[in-house]
Amino acid sequence: MGDDLKASIDALSKNMELMHKLIEANAKAIHDLSVNGSSASGGRPGTGEHHQDRPPKHWRPEFPHYDGKSDPLIFINKCESFFLQQRIMHEERVWMASYNLQEGAQLWYMQVQEDEGTLTWPRFTELLNLSYGPPLRAAPLFELSACRRTGTVTDYQDRFQALLPRAGRLDEAQRVQLFTGGLLPPLSLQVQMQNPQTLAAAMSLARQFELMEQYTAAPAKGPARGVLGAPGSRLVLPAPMTATDKAPVPAN
Repeated sequence: MGDDLKASIDALSKNMELMHKLIEANAKAIHDLSVNGSSASGGRPGTGEHHQDRPPKHWRPEFPHYDGKSDPLIFINKCESFFLQQRIMHEERVWMASYNLQEGAQLWYMQVQEDEGTLTWPRFTELLNLSYGPPLRAAPLFELSACRRTGTVTDYQDRFQALLPRAGRLDEAQRVQLFTGGLLPPLSLQVQMQNPQTLAAAMSLARQFELMEQYTAAPAKGPARGVLGAPGSRLVLPAPMTATDKAPVPAN
């Protein structure tokens, strides 16, 4: 009887020790899973926070292409957005951008690479802007302030927006003033009277006033004046004869 009791106690002790080890192993596995899951999702362990500095894993934007036939500022901006989202290292950026150059721009880079060797990203963008950017003089802000409307508001708006990113940091009030001044009177005065607070509002007002001017200056189209049946028209009758008017002498 005593031996059976001792054997039961030993077996129970071993089972408890084994269960304790299993509990510790499960706890460790749960902890590791929590840490790995938080790291993969970009958040801190146990907080449920997620960083939004990267796009979803299932979506990968296409790298932009550039052929040298348009303003390179758009291409550069798309490249930098791609680099930021995909966490591209600095030493790989010029290689990726140059690989996606096309036609004349690719030939240009071949010559630049031969002349200067390996480029940094700032130097690459500088040379690309010099070669394919708008023909700016030494002061981009002066170019923006000298921009004037010579045709339609839409044409002027496009030229203004092409120069704006190169003019440096400007607050919204300065942008509104530069754009409005370039409209020239009387359109600039009409926009100023509305006191727009944003550049988008100033551009919208300019287009509206331009449209109003077109309707005002356009000749009225419709039936000729004096035609019977035209809305608001009058029938034109011959003027009555006066005493001084001589009646025609009948022929013999």
